[in-house]
Amino acid sequence: MSETTDEKRKIIEQRIEFLVPGMELARDVCSGDGKVLFSKNSIISQHIIQKLGNWEIPKVYVYAEVETANPIIDPKVQKFLNAYNQSVTVVQKAFDDIRSTQEIPLETFTATADNIASNVAEAGNIIDRLYNLPPCDDYTMYHSVNVSAISALIAIWLKYPPESVNAISLAGLLHDVGKSLLPGEVLNKPYKLPPDAYELYKKHVAYGYELVSKIPHISQSLTSAVFQHHERRDGSGYPGGLTDEHIHPYAKIVAVADLYDEELMINRDDPQSMISPYFSLQKLRDAVCRLDPKACLTFTYNMADFLSGNRVALTDGRQGRVVFINKDKPASSIVQLDDGLVIDLTEHHGVLIHYVLR
Repeated sequence: MSETTDEKRKIIEQRIEFLVPGMELARDVCSGDGKVLFSKNSIISQHIIQKLGNWEIPKVYVYAEVETANPIIDPKVQKFLNAYNQSVTVVQKAFDDIRSTQEIPLETFTATADNIASNVAEAGNIIDRLYNLPPCDDYTMYHSVNVSAISALIAIWLKYPPESVNAISLAGLLHDVGKSLLPGEVLNKPYKLPPDAYELYKKHVAYGYELVSKIPHISQSLTSAVFQHHERRDGSGYPGGLTDEHIHPYAKIVAVADLYDEELMINRDDPQSMISPYFSLQKLRDAVCRLDPKACLTFTYNMADFLSGNRVALTDGRQGRVVFINKDKPASSIVQLDDGLVIDLTEHHGVLIHYVLR
């Protein structure tokens, strides 16, 4: 039996006779001609064990079932999470200061955005980890930091230079700064507001624009991103009903990050009301004609690469593990159910990935 590691998880080479249901494959199991028989991260069932025996496959690689008592955390991931938690605290205080002074502490926001951008670049796949953090009441603060991190990551994937990545990260951090001037009853529950309160909520973009415009020598790119992040290419957005060529590129990136995070942050405390990152990505894909196609597709395709292997609940109540991502319809990916059955959700009308099991 040989051992190795993969992302700090120990991998062992296990002979078929020692396999038991519940183990997790650490590598794809392939036939002699290279066809994938069972994918990495599949949970081994009795059915799989029997199939492996029938195919005379002598051994496979699985993750060790018992880890060390104090597993090592990737220092880059830990560094990002530390920066993330610090950023939420900083943004919370900054929003409180804005309410009383009507002025944005730009140096504070800039330093925070730079910290987020540099750490998200180093940490790699970090976005999905944000939604493993405990649910929170202060939606706006966490949402602002999340959008900053996601916007920076999109900018990196779009190959923007580092200075622009930092600016886009700052735009994401500032995008909802106008909410600091909204009444408390509309601040954290935009998805439950009656029409008249929602019209008041929509004014946060104008309030934000007024606040950032007061900053001496502020870049027009930043003011545009704050003011336009709810605009849509087809003219259906607000506040100006702008069309494609009139919307700033930074605002288009922030719009993608904002929509993705908003879907996942809302109702996080109620699993039955949650949606999965797969469904949030699919909603972005469905809205690609209203968003910037390059930013939207770059984000959805890159994020899809990170989402294989999650345990999920389906809309019909069954549970399983995602073994293959359908990049065009992420909520209709291929799932291996807990009983070992592998199903392609594109062939099961009305059944989608509902939420990720944490």
